Amino acid sequence: MQTTIRTTIRIRKDLLDQSRMLALHKGVSLQDIINEALALGYKHVSDLHMGKDAMKQIDNFRQRMVKKNIDLNKLIIASKSDQK
Repeated sequence: MQTTIRTTIRIRKDLLDQSRMLALHKGVSLQDIINEALALGYKHVSDLHMGKDAMKQIDNFRQRMVKKNIDLNKLIIASKSDQK
């Protein structure tokens, strides 16, 4: 069983009402619904962080490619020959 702590937080009334209705519909406690929502929120934040890292790597790759002298026509010809 996971360790829990008792805390007091302020939650918007409309969100609390929706959470109560969801808990009633699912047949679980309000605490379970709020814990699940918080866990999903933290996952979303970490996913955004990973996306930010990926975009940074793409930007770095683009900057490195700008410095290289690449002939587009040669790339197209090489690509066509690879496809054959």
